[in-house]
Amino acid sequence: MKYSEVEVKKILKAGDLSLEEQIKFNILNFIRTIHLNKLDFIESSFGSEFFGELPMTFKKNPGQVMGLITATLNGEVRKYVFNDKGYEPLENLIKLGGE
Repeated sequence: MKYSEVEVKKILKAGDLSLEEQIKFNILNFIRTIHLNKLDFIESSFGSEFFGELPMTFKKNPGQVMGLITATLNGEVRKYVFNDKGYEPLENLIKLGGE
């Protein structure tokens, strides 16, 4: 999904979010923070962890063009790749590589 400030605000206004929508919001809000802090994405490193009902981690080393997000939803681990432009489920990229 492509990052959009409009999308973040739309989700905020929606109120009660499903777990899927919470994942989407957390990822887009993390990307929003990158923009607000005017970080050089490629040169930045991330090692953030969110705890609680929806545990998530955001990891990236300096020099990498993509980072890895891990979200645990009802015991199921989901992985996403992200950059300052958006995110994509890792599973989708792996499927693309197998086509």
